[in-house]
Amino acid sequence: MSDGLSDRQRIAVERSHRAITVNVKVSGFLTRIVPAGSFGVALDTGSTVADLVGLLVDLLGDDFRKAILNRRNELHGGIMLALNGEPVPPRGITGTAIDRESNFEIIPVIDGG
Repeated sequence: MSDGLSDRQRIAVERSHRAITVNVKVSGFLTRIVPAGSFGVALDTGSTVADLVGLLVDLLGDDFRKAILNRRNELHGGIMLALNGEPVPPRGITGTAIDRESNFEIIPVIDGG
């Protein structure tokens, strides 16, 4: 069967459809919205931190969105993201790719009471 793709293109397409597991952990006041505190999600290889945040908002709903994003859908200033223990600057979320099994943390810098 010929699909018009070279072997290299076919391998790239296959890799792009492979899912990886990202272990997500929330802390502080976010545990009131996400009582489990940590959970795994499947994400396509090569997705970005922004893709992951979008997926989490879709999965966890409007209360979660309001807790981490402002009206312009940008991260609130009091929220820090970390990928495999390294901080992800807010302006870097669209350019930070997740290409392997990873740990992702959403950390409120200022915890409201």
